[in-house]
Amino acid sequence: VAPPPAPSVKCTRDDTFPSPWKLPEASAAAEVELRPGVREILVIGDSGRKGAAMAWSRASGTRALVLPLDDKASDDLEGMAWQKDPSGPHLHTLTSSGAVRTFVPDGKGGLRADGEMYRIGAPPISCADLRGVNCGKNWEGLCLRSPAARARCAGYAASKTETALYCVLRDDTGHLSVDPQRLPMVLALARLTNREGVLSDCAFGAPGGPAEDVLLVTTNAYGGSQTYVVDEATGRASPLDVTATLSNEAIAVDHEGVLYAFLDDNGETSGATRFVCQGWVTR
Repeated sequence: VAPPPAPSVKCTRDDTFPSPWKLPEASAAAEVELRPGVREILVIGDSGRKGAAMAWSRASGTRALVLPLDDKASDDLEGMAWQKDPSGPHLHTLTSSGAVRTFVPDGKGGLRADGEMYRIGAPPISCADLRGVNCGKNWEGLCLRSPAARARCAGYAASKTETALYCVLRDDTGHLSVDPQRLPMVLALARLTNREGVLSDCAFGAPGGPAEDVLLVTTNAYGGSQTYVVDEATGRASPLDVTATLSNEAIAVDHEGVLYAFLDDNGETSGATRFVCQGWVTR
């Protein structure tokens, strides 16, 4: 029996939002502040796109940029989370193989690497060969809550293979790792076919916004391109009443509670949707 929808959240589609974006295979999204006082939605392309990204703000529209990637892991960037902490703002990315890369603003509206790439966990949490694509857990999302929040899990890494969220720990240096003591949260998500692998991203709302403590996940076409609010205590996933892209691959919620969803259909552009939402409720 499917769970009831999240009744408190009411969303209205913004038909003025630009779509499609001139970005191939959108795979991860987050609200960022790469220039002081300018909040943008940043979206990254996945395997084979070599760090290609685009950013959008209501005031300036879209602009292209590139994340500088090392060659120690694949460029299959599937998860992304932005955090501001006492040491400054950081963008964390996660490949499908389990490699974490961290970036900081470069002062010119772009990003530069901050430290070396590392594994989010020893194999089998990460793939033996980090240059692999869609291997092992096949990580599809990275979602981190505000550093000020008091919770064991700093956030989650989303496994497409297992349709599960793994608790992510964050140490005092900002290093991320999968919690070895905590079992993954396996999600009961609707499937339109018998095909496995419907989970495509996870997100917390941007810090300071009405959804900052809300955990969301979304599914690809095989899961009906549905976005859910997840109860962290029970793992119960309640669908939002929104129709987004044909195959959701990336979601983000900004500081105003606005929901964004992006399409990856292996094409040279990516469909994009924006929903103005009210009624986010946290526990």
